[in-house]
Amino acid sequence: MKKAVIKESTCDKSPFCPAKRVCTVNAIDRSSFLKPFKVIAERCIGCGKCINVCPQRAIIMKKA
Repeated sequence: MKKAVIKESTCDKSPFCPAKRVCTVNAIDRSSFLKPFKVIAERCIGCGKCINVCPQRAIIMKKA
């Protein structure tokens, strides 16, 4: 099964991240405001919604 992965170098760390907002299982999170977002693999269901809305194209799917 494929899971979403965020490329830290491409992510703009916006507090208004559209990918985080569309994730129905809350798999996209970050530990503090200054850190980049991370995908919690255990929660990710591989739907790909986040990829379609990320304006930076910072999210890819990788085989888990």
